Amino acid sequence: MQTLNYLSDLRESRFGQPPPRHGLNLLWWFAHECVQIDPNGRMIALCNPANGDFGFSLFHNREGLLPYSYLPYYEVGNLHITNSLPDYVTDDDTGFLNDDSNTDRIIVLFRSHWSTSQFDRIYVTQHSDPVNFDQNHTYCIRTKLIKAIKRLSRNKFLRKTLNDSYQITIEPHCRRSQSPSAAQSRPVKSELNQSQRTHSFINDVCKICRCVLLMFVLIFVVCFVYNLRQYLQNKLTYL
Repeated sequence: MQTLNYLSDLRESRFGQPPPRHGLNLLWWFAHECVQIDPNGRMIALCNPANGDFGFSLFHNREGLLPYSYLPYYEVGNLHITNSLPDYVTDDDTGFLNDDSNTDRIIVLFRSHWSTSQFDRIYVTQHSDPVNFDQNHTYCIRTKLIKAIKRLSRNKFLRKTLNDSYQITIEPHCRRSQSPSAAQSRPVKSELNQSQRTHSFINDVCKICRCVLLMFVLIFVVCFVYNLRQYLQNKLTYL
């Protein structure tokens, strides 16, 4: 497995490229928000993957993509399961499975201590299909590369790591202009979300109706039993 030590290594690997892939923005976010390098060179975790922070989930490594370890691996970057990543990471996600807008991931080897937690290893990778990761495009990220990323603004980082053939115009606030296909996909995602909310609302209403119906049935049964008891008592008294 190739190790990436410098920005030039990252650039040559073409990880997160071309747009609308989100890997470079994901890596910049991770370096600035999730990891801190201490004086001893340890990669201290600023979040807790085990708690599902930022959409982190357990990576089982069933295909042997990464070296065996007794420590757990966690992955982050699946835009379809989290809404806690910043807009500049998620903006180009089309919501579809047949493009590369959600193909990139970061995988960490996580060591948790009672006093502090750290990442023993950091990897970047990409899907080869909707289920599997690409062994030939999986890279180990070293501490010196994390340090280099932390020294750069996102604008400069993208300019230094985007391959020449993929260079794009970056707006002052560092967001890429949406392609027509991405722009058209936003209403689709909104419609899907609206449909999900409507379905959830209908389910809630049905649950309430069932509860009300059950309450009326219980009241009816109680009244029936009470009246039957009164009737039997009166019958016995008459006899």
